Amino acid sequence: MNKLTLIRTIVTLGSLLALAGTSYAGHKPVGTYSPESEQFSVNAKVLNVEPLTRIVQITTPQEVCWNEPVHYQARGYESNTPKVVGGILGGAFGNKFGGGSGKKLMTAAGMLLGASIGRDVAYQNSHRGPSQVSYEQVCEIEQVTHEEERADGFRVTYEYGGRQFVAYTREAPGNYIRLHVLVEPAAI
Repeated sequence: MNKLTLIRTIVTLGSLLALAGTSYAGHKPVGTYSPESEQFSVNAKVLNVEPLTRIVQITTPQEVCWNEPVHYQARGYESNTPKVVGGILGGAFGNKFGGGSGKKLMTAAGMLLGASIGRDVAYQNSHRGPSQVSYEQVCEIEQVTHEEERADGFRVTYEYGGRQFVAYTREAPGNYIRLHVLVEPAAI
């Protein structure tokens, strides 16, 4: 072997070693690396984000009101005349019975009874007027149920190492999704 061939061989070996070291360094993942845990984190390109939804039933209290008819009798003029006349007639009738001090007692009892009968007659006559109707608002609290569509998470398709993967997340990621990669030797 001559000198020129030896120099070419050394330069070629040195280039190969340098190239091997550079290509190995080029395989390091982008992100953080911890040799103790054999884990590292990388950002993977998000290809598609699909929202996942579900239908839920919501029940809320709601006040419901309507107008209810109320019937009543029209009241006329209420006079005291029937009571007074009843008292006078009752007193006169009671005065016909009893004697001495009993006469006064029967007169007083007749007056009270006559006034009471006169009041009852006047009340019946005053409530015989035409029937009237008014409307009163009545309200109740009812439980009203309706359906809503709610977000339940996201189906994320991403690319890592030339392959596509799917993950389910609570929040929508941006253009990249953070991955934790665990490196373990394959069992032999």
